[in-house]
Amino acid sequence: MPVRWWLLVLLGVAVVAFGGFLWMRPPALPVADLVQPERLDPMVRQHVEEVMTLVRRNPRDPMARATLGIALAANGLWKEARQVFLDVARQDSREPLAPMYAAVALEEQSDAPGALREFRELVRRFPEFPQGWYRVGELSLRSGELDAAEAAFQRVVQLTPKEWRGPAGLAEIRLRQGRAADAVPLLERAVGLDRSAKPALYLLGQAYRATGRTNEARLAIAAGTGESRQPMPDPWGEAAPNHLRALPDLLQQADALSNAGRPDFAVQLLQKAVPFHPSHPGLLPQLAVALNRSGRAAQALPILDRLIQQDPKAAAPRITRAFTRDLLGQPAAAIEDAREAIRLAPRMSQAHLALADALLAQEKDREAVAALEEAIRCDPGNAEIHVELAEITWRNLGDKTRALEELRRAIELNPALIRGQVAMAWLQLELKDRDGARATTAVVRKLAPQSRELEDLLKAQSQP
Repeated sequence: MPVRWWLLVLLGVAVVAFGGFLWMRPPALPVADLVQPERLDPMVRQHVEEVMTLVRRNPRDPMARATLGIALAANGLWKEARQVFLDVARQDSREPLAPMYAAVALEEQSDAPGALREFRELVRRFPEFPQGWYRVGELSLRSGELDAAEAAFQRVVQLTPKEWRGPAGLAEIRLRQGRAADAVPLLERAVGLDRSAKPALYLLGQAYRATGRTNEARLAIAAGTGESRQPMPDPWGEAAPNHLRALPDLLQQADALSNAGRPDFAVQLLQKAVPFHPSHPGLLPQLAVALNRSGRAAQALPILDRLIQQDPKAAAPRITRAFTRDLLGQPAAAIEDAREAIRLAPRMSQAHLALADALLAQEKDREAVAALEEAIRCDPGNAEIHVELAEITWRNLGDKTRALEELRRAIELNPALIRGQVAMAWLQLELKDRDGARATTAVVRKLAPQSRELEDLLKAQSQP
């Protein structure tokens, strides 16, 4: 065949291939503008508009559009997010997360029946998609459709045998059916898969209580309190926190980071928000606390000075400044701030805790004990204060009897407080109560089986 014919054949193949590419590539769908953007938090508006710009530059990229949907959803713009997720589903029919989050958007807009219909259609199309089955199970359970929920959670167990939410979902069905004894092994399995799964721990406590195991119930309920159930993780859900810009959510996220031992990340989040909300009453105080926790007290001090100058009668910034000055090696100034905070808010336990902290820095242990006792009178249900008081009376004053009494009170208030249980075990060892120490260490093993504290206790008890 002459060369020119080969060239014509190759040109024809290229034309067909290019035509196929044009036929198969995702459609260039429009991106709707935000409705009443002036009503949005300025940080939210700026971030969403930046993501929208990226999508408009590449309207055929379904992942870019998915990022827009995630950003909208993360900031509570569920109506707009639903349309974006539906568009992603049109662009990429093989991606199950797009229709799942479109259904989630319906659920967030209080259309649970519509969301459940779409979740069921999702698992019909993607029967190997465990996150979809979890959504079916959870919403069926909330709707009282226990048979459908059980089938869905069984599917979760089959597809993801190491996921705690499957057995926990089945156990909750058993509890609703009045079959607590059958729920116990399921929940013990769930907790064995993930000791940090607080919702499973709480349900386990309820099951223990219903079966008469009251001591175990108290521990499990205490350990499982304070955390709502979260859906099964997925890549889009895990990306959502990176798009949070609404200030209340951002403050909550920063607080969680700070409490989890990551105050540097909290500082970064809060500092980004300051230009958008320079006069917000909660932002600068929280930034100062995060700076203290991240070892940057010198940066926190001018912020607190300014807050106190603006409102000399506010106790909270004085309390924080007392801790700040203590960190900066200024205990006398810290005591002054703490006493002024107590004058302004005598029933605020944090003011008395700040005074105790500053007094300890000056080795005024007995005065610090008196401050902690006053803090307990202000907040009698706070187990942490009892532990702090026990540590001082034991370590600083050598009063082991008082320390033992305070630790018992702390554990009575919160049996899941690891710090209290660990201190109790060490004190029992020091008091030669090896049986008591073993029993307390067994509790620590349940609460924190991988912790260094448990390792140290076991090592100490292995010594003759």
